Amino acid sequence: MKKTLVALAALASVSAYAQTSVVLDGYIDRAYIITNSTLDTADTKTIGGAAGTTTFGIKVNEDLGMGLTAGLSVNTDWGDQSGASAAAQVVGSQQSGFANSQTMLTLTSKDMGTIRLGSPNTFTLTNATGVASPAFSTGVGSQYSSAYGIAAGAGTGTTGRAGIVDFTGANTATQNFGGSRAIRAANTIQYSSPSFNGASVHAGYTQGNNNVTTSTTVGNNAGIMETALRYTNGPIDAMYSTIKYTIGSNGVTQSQLSVSTTGITTIIADTNTAQTSTQNLLGVAYAVMPNLKLNFGSGTYSSSTGTYQGSSKNYGGTYTMGQIDLMVLTSATDDKSTTNFDKKMTGYGLNYNLSKLTRAYVRMDSLNYGSNTAATAGSSVKRTAVGLSKSF
Repeated sequence: MKKTLVALAALASVSAYAQTSVVLDGYIDRAYIITNSTLDTADTKTIGGAAGTTTFGIKVNEDLGMGLTAGLSVNTDWGDQSGASAAAQVVGSQQSGFANSQTMLTLTSKDMGTIRLGSPNTFTLTNATGVASPAFSTGVGSQYSSAYGIAAGAGTGTTGRAGIVDFTGANTATQNFGGSRAIRAANTIQYSSPSFNGASVHAGYTQGNNNVTTSTTVGNNAGIMETALRYTNGPIDAMYSTIKYTIGSNGVTQSQLSVSTTGITTIIADTNTAQTSTQNLLGVAYAVMPNLKLNFGSGTYSSSTGTYQGSSKNYGGTYTMGQIDLMVLTSATDDKSTTNFDKKMTGYGLNYNLSKLTRAYVRMDSLNYGSNTAATAGSSVKRTAVGLSKSF
């Protein structure tokens, strides 16, 4: 439930139509999480978020009249203060602080659509977690979590790196722990059209800069282009999205991730190679009946250098019985690059809905980072979480 307050300024306004509303909303969950890895040093027992991202949002909207609305949205995602290791406290605590999540200004016309300026969520994120596999969000059991991603190449979803474009590390069974996720990036402008008979079009643009030529100096950033088409009508919700990152030859601030054989993630040397990195995703959700919903996703990813090439597919569903939701998701990535390390994931979930806003839950998943190769230390991970979540 969203708590809406009518601003005092609006009440005092002499305008007959202008009104400003302030909405506070958010989500928090805490679970006991057990992680068992074939790399024993990666085994952990923690208490933290497992079914979604703990977040707090402030949303302000003003009715300008004539079908126009101006708004702003400031959101903050909270991480646990130190996670599984106290050494992670500096990075983990609040994950860089206030307004570290989707933050933007908006202008909406009833007839022309919506423009967003700032760091809005990507349409690919909406597709991956809202259409192709909505039951698990980005938590345990999700194919779009920080531990597992359906694509490789450039992305903006690296934990602790905010919206900076990074690449996945060496694509091996022990090092390909996290995939490249499209989450959000600063300096972005988006447009979403109104819905016409259930169909809407979407486009996003992030300006790239490539003027800095000294490798010890920061200042460059990748350019991003994104488009999406969504159709929502009756029992069908379908979305196709494509996002393309362009890195110039002077992309000295575009780092690569490296995960050591002990599971430690580090940022290694900058990449100065001019290249593009593209991810495409088709997501379909179908309500077979009010209490049974099925989901499907099919995606591809590639880079102009040929380093990253592959495809993914996922199947899942949610079945509701009274206060109980039963969820399942299977996902597989076919690595078509020369390294050829395929990945598979299976997730299970159960919600016991205490109310519309509060639930007890169980999440489990099994991750395999090299399903077509001989098992190695860390190539297989199993997670179990039992927790409670609250929305407001």
